[in-house]
Amino acid sequence: MYKLFFVFMPMFIFAQVIRFSPLPVDTAEHLYKKYNPLLNYLNKQTGDTYKFVYSHSYTELLNNFKNNKVDMIILGALPYLRLKQEFPQAKAIVTFLNKYKKPFYTCQIITNDKEIKTLKDITSNTRIFLTNKLSTCGYLMTQYMFKEANTTLDDYYYQYVGSHVDVVFNVTLYNDSIGDVKSSIAKEYNKFVKVIDTSIKIPEFSLVVNQNKLSQKEINKIQKALKKYPKVIITPKHFYDSIEKILQEIKVKE
Repeated sequence: MYKLFFVFMPMFIFAQVIRFSPLPVDTAEHLYKKYNPLLNYLNKQTGDTYKFVYSHSYTELLNNFKNNKVDMIILGALPYLRLKQEFPQAKAIVTFLNKYKKPFYTCQIITNDKEIKTLKDITSNTRIFLTNKLSTCGYLMTQYMFKEANTTLDDYYYQYVGSHVDVVFNVTLYNDSIGDVKSSIAKEYNKFVKVIDTSIKIPEFSLVVNQNKLSQKEINKIQKALKKYPKVIITPKHFYDSIEKILQEIKVKE
């Protein structure tokens, strides 16, 4: 009996606590309910303990990550690339598939105005609604599509209104208005708005690890476990290259 105890003892000695924090886009209760199955799965597959940590704001999430208070977080494309610029130890290891089973989406400019068919049809009086500065479908990809249309967003008045659904609401509320939203949102509300421009493909949300806290062996263990998890793929090596190139050309205003 004692020999059996010592045989299994090393597993408990080398097990560690890995702290996970998602984007604070909902209440702590709802986020815990959403991600607890993932953490339980990793716990069973790796033998480590995964602890849910709630961050009250985006700033708190990043500060906790950079200060080694959390080991894994979930980020979209733009926030991830901005984080890597100042904290190279951040690494996206797996990407979550969306409801269409794709690891990417596009940003789409929408309107409910029959007179607006392309970006060339907007005027100085057109209202432009965006989500927020840190959203990939905010200033970054909107300015990218404007540049592709040989114009610039900075020549027009635009405002941030919050979520993608908030953008749709404002676009339907005002004539002579446009907004930028994720393709899935544009599709969901296609009875009320139409798409007039579409961006390049953008990586979906990814699980980002802190390489200051997790060794490559530990990261490999997590990746191996998540290969079998539903709606998850290993993040491709050059997945963010196109967005990174755009970010070098377009500076997101603070």
